Amino acid sequence: MRLVSPLLRLAGKTFSILVLGCRTNLSEAEALASMLEERGAVFCREARGGTDIVIILTCSVTSAADAKARKFIRRARRQNKSAVIVACGCSVQHLPAEEASELGADILIGNRMKSALPDALYEWFASERDLGPALISRRDMSLGENAAWDELSLDRPRLRDRAFVKVQDGCGRRCSYCIVPSVRGAEVSRPAADIIREVSGIVESGCREAVLTGVHIGSYKSEYGGLGGLIERLSGIKGLMRLRMGSLEPFAVTGELLDALSRSGVFCPHLHLPLQSGDDETLARMRRGYDTDAFRRMLGRVRSALGGDVHISTDLIVGFPGETESAFARSLGFLEESGFGKIHVFPFSPREGTDAAKMSGRVDAAIIKERVRRAAELAGRLLSRYASGKVGSREEIFCESSRPGHTPGVSVVSGWTRHYLKVYALSRGQGFEGTEISVSPKSEIGGILFGEGISKEDFSEELIYCG
Repeated sequence: MRLVSPLLRLAGKTFSILVLGCRTNLSEAEALASMLEERGAVFCREARGGTDIVIILTCSVTSAADAKARKFIRRARRQNKSAVIVACGCSVQHLPAEEASELGADILIGNRMKSALPDALYEWFASERDLGPALISRRDMSLGENAAWDELSLDRPRLRDRAFVKVQDGCGRRCSYCIVPSVRGAEVSRPAADIIREVSGIVESGCREAVLTGVHIGSYKSEYGGLGGLIERLSGIKGLMRLRMGSLEPFAVTGELLDALSRSGVFCPHLHLPLQSGDDETLARMRRGYDTDAFRRMLGRVRSALGGDVHISTDLIVGFPGETESAFARSLGFLEESGFGKIHVFPFSPREGTDAAKMSGRVDAAIIKERVRRAAELAGRLLSRYASGKVGSREEIFCESSRPGHTPGVSVVSGWTRHYLKVYALSRGQGFEGTEISVSPKSEIGGILFGEGISKEDFSEELIYCG
């Protein structure tokens, strides 16, 4: 029997990846692509013709997310009848094996087990399907007690121009509406040396921007202290031009972290600090661990350390059980007072398995819909107000797309500023992707900045694409 090298066990097999949910899922998807390519598989970013393997990173943050995961598993099977369908992640943690098989999944990979995917695929292809198992499952059902790190690593980004680097997993907090601690497990931090090595390699591959992700990255701990110690060391990596962070819980904004961010030459001045409600009684029922006064003081410390123009984005849950009209009005008032930029507005969705799903005072669906509309209107005004402050300034953007414009010799370029605002501009020449260019926005529409001379015909297709 001829032995197959572990690094070539999947040689020639093509695979595609669909990512649902958060940036942590995106980071894990990128790492899985790295692992499979290392074993000889071929990543297909555009998989319209079908691939040998379809991988779906699922989300379970709401019941609707679970339903969406099931829908995409079913669709993947329908569109790829001969492919191996792999379902991974949060929704898979509590998906019954029989239902998964009926949906069309062949392999289930739970959280903290994703590094087992290459071997599970090899087992699938090496066995005779008529004789082998109907479903391969790699799931740890005791995640609440599991503090082990899943050995995933990334050599270079494939799905995005920036690299999403996972530094932490799990959450020990118990917000009343959140299922994540049950499906992501106990808090665990990745060794700092591994993170530094990975980011250094990503930079060497040509990528100059890294985004730190995790379930609760503010809880990160290593031999260098907390998240601030890690930021300090990553900021010294030669060639790294931009460093961002994913969502950061307000209670994790420490003096150590702000000191490190203020000293970093590569940190981009944008923090996503989820508020969830601007009403103290609602925050208490959510078990968020702070009130609006504490959040207000935290915002003051952030702006004092990072500058008054730091972009602070947030999340708002509308229609939480017991939220009255006056409570909702207080939320809107606090949003406006706080000077947020981007605001993600979510209608409350009862999640089975959480305390909030059993709370009384459920808000009528029609009222939630109307409040979402009002909150979204305010969110649009606040983002426009923040973005308008950048009109006429000089902004550096990392170009993510570049295509010929309507004027010969001129390209339409788009990218993100250091403050995380989208920009469309015209630039002479072509081939700007992956480079940093300087632009001077002359106008703002809906929180998006536009350079001088750009017309609707120049950017309308991209705006539709960006959704």
